Amino acid sequence: MNYSEIKTVTEAERAAVEAALLERLGAEGPIATRQKSGRTVSPYAAETAIYGPETALEHGCRVSVAPVCKSYNGAGCYKNRGRWRRVFVINPNADGNYAVCKASDRDAEEVGEHTGYYVRPWTTHEAEEASGGLGQGASALADALAAVGL
Repeated sequence: MNYSEIKTVTEAERAAVEAALLERLGAEGPIATRQKSGRTVSPYAAETAIYGPETALEHGCRVSVAPVCKSYNGAGCYKNRGRWRRVFVINPNADGNYAVCKASDRDAEEVGEHTGYYVRPWTTHEAEEASGGLGQGASALADALAAVGL
């Protein structure tokens, strides 16, 4: 995914975009956001919010992912640091380019930063499902078995 082309907007515009997404989706909040684990997270760490239906959380669900916008508050107290905030929208889609996956799956890519929401190309997911979980290892296994006469 190429995030470099996300439109930069003001903080107020980003907040308005998020409010419009909530209204359109009839949701109470984003389905995935930057996770705060047990350790302290910097107040300057980038923040990501992903909006979409709850069904887009199911492993293997075919989805479309689109970056909406990003904003920078620029109002830091330390060396003029601020925080980048990014907004993404996902939607289950029969023609989607991605499949929802786990972090450990091959070709997994996290949407945003520290969200815990991973996707991978649909073609990778489809190949792994067709081979019973062997993925590209299926051809390697077949070659190895042929080499030893099995």
